[in-house]
Amino acid sequence: MRGNVYISIPASDKDNALPSGITRYDWNTYTYDDDGAIDTTTLVHPTWAEYGEKYKADFGAPVSVTKDDVDYIVYELELSWLDSEISALVALGAGVSAPSYTLYNASEARQFIIDNS
Repeated sequence: MRGNVYISIPASDKDNALPSGITRYDWNTYTYDDDGAIDTTTLVHPTWAEYGEKYKADFGAPVSVTKDDVDYIVYELELSWLDSEISALVALGAGVSAPSYTLYNASEARQFIIDNS
C-alpha cells in the first residue's frame, strides 16, 4: 500500500496523538479472562510513534531528519479529502513554521528528506 500524503512533525511531538479526526488507524486491544474469553476491549487512538511502528509494513518506517538543528520525523499516510482527514492535518500546521506539521506530496517529501539527511 502507498500513502497519498506525507507529513513532517517535530520529533519531540512523536508521543502526541494523531488528530482526533483521523480514526482509520485506530485499533482495539483486548484483555482475556481465565477462560480465554474477551474480558475488555480498549480502543487505541495512536500517537505518531505508535502509528509509525504499527503501519511501517504498509508505508515504510518513518524517516528522521534534522533541519536547522531541530529533529523531524516524516510519516507517510493514506488519508481522505472527502472525510476531512487531510484538513485535520492542515489544521495541525496552522500558525507554525515549516517544516513543523508540513504536508508534502511524494516528490516534495523525498526532496525534504534528501536535503536534510
